[in-house]
Amino acid sequence: MKRILPYILLLVPAAVLVQGCSQDEAAPDPDIFYQVATNGMEVTFTNETTGATAYEWDFGDGETSTEASPTHTYPGKGKYVVTLYATASDGHRVEGSTILRLSKNSPVKLTDNSLDDWNDVATVTLEGSAETGVFKRAKVDYDSEKIYFYLEMTSKAENGDIFDFYLDTDNNASTGLLTWYFPEGAYDVLLEGAVLGGWFDMFYHVGEQTAFSFEAQSVPDFYQLGTVQQEGNLLRMEMALVRSKIKGLAGNALRFGIVATSNDWSTELGVLPTKATNAVMLDMSE
Repeated sequence: MKRILPYILLLVPAAVLVQGCSQDEAAPDPDIFYQVATNGMEVTFTNETTGATAYEWDFGDGETSTEASPTHTYPGKGKYVVTLYATASDGHRVEGSTILRLSKNSPVKLTDNSLDDWNDVATVTLEGSAETGVFKRAKVDYDSEKIYFYLEMTSKAENGDIFDFYLDTDNNASTGLLTWYFPEGAYDVLLEGAVLGGWFDMFYHVGEQTAFSFEAQSVPDFYQLGTVQQEGNLLRMEMALVRSKIKGLAGNALRFGIVATSNDWSTELGVLPTKATNAVMLDMSE
């Protein structure tokens, strides 16, 4: 998942002008500006600094570069202080630093019109059974921005199946709905709708924990639908939840369960994991 972030940096003088040069003769300080695009541990620095004739990058991991716009591969996740040194034509040098945080990356790309990237996902894998109904297989992955779901089920896109995602977003048993459907979870958020039918709504739990009481939330763009493939009666689809849009999803853990229902709510089609089984735990501490 590629992220692009702009950085405008405060300039810190790193050298003193040679005595005897008048202020009029001094070259103006370089104006440091660059953008950062991350793709896993590979980071591309696009330098848009003006007023400089030479550059030196300190990537914060012991490596450096004198390229204007380098690409650097970091050794792993973590926080790195990146410093760009820019030298003006008169030798005057300024520097600007920023903090780069690299976290877990997912191979899933919702816009590639393919589901092949899920072959490399092993974060959470669930196999269906007779007790899970239409659900045959599911996978889950995450990065700093999204939580990704892959569902494989016996159905057809035109059926308009309704999905209910029960989310224990704060991993706190004292808040949220308690239900025998998915023990070891207290569900703060309910997402419900016919995702393939173009609607999916968000609700937050209110009131007593034993009460099925949820309030609708008006939050746009909290989910994204990716590739959908139909092969006979086998439906395969991917989607993502945007972590910054849903209460609690910025934390380090998530418990969830999913229920599929017919488009008129008359028939329960499947439950994942098996009904009355502990909810699925997604560890997002990386």
